[in-house]
Amino acid sequence: MDRYLATLNKLQDVFTAAKVSAKEIDIPQIVVLGSQSTGKSSVLENIAKQNFLPRGMGIVTRRPLVLQIIQEPDKKVINGKRYDTWVQFLHEKNKVFTNMVEVQKEIIDDTNKTCGVNKGISDDPIHLKLHSTKIPSLTLVDLPGLTKIPVGDPP
Repeated sequence: MDRYLATLNKLQDVFTAAKVSAKEIDIPQIVVLGSQSTGKSSVLENIAKQNFLPRGMGIVTRRPLVLQIIQEPDKKVINGKRYDTWVQFLHEKNKVFTNMVEVQKEIIDDTNKTCGVNKGISDDPIHLKLHSTKIPSLTLVDLPGLTKIPVGDPP
C-alpha cells in the first residue's frame, strides 16, 4: 500500500509540473466540499493532526489546497534539531517549514499573490506536502466554500 501511495504522490507532482489538470486525470483523493464557513478546513486539520490552515471571517479558503500527507519512517534533522512533522510546498521546493504558523502565512501570501486581496478565488491549487512520522499517507483536498451571494472578485 505504501508503494502505491508513493507512486500516486509522484504522479500528482508530475501532473502538476506538466500543468495537467486534476480534472483530466482521476487520482484517488478525499475532497471536502460544502458551504462557506462550515468547517471543511477544520475537518482536514483534524485528520492531519496539525493546525496550519488560515482562519478568519467570510471566505478564507480561496484556492483549492491539495494536501499530500506522507508518512515518514524517521524524524527529519534540520539545523541539528529532529522534527516529527515538516512541510514543503510545490512552489517552494527547496524550503522546509517546521512551524505551522509559517505554513499558514505561506498559504495566505501565495493565495493573495494569485487571487489578490479582495477575496477573489481561483481554481489554481496550492500543493502542500505534510511529512510526518505520526500520520498515515493520504491525499486530501480543501476546496473554497460554496456561496449564494458573490463575494470579492468572483471568477
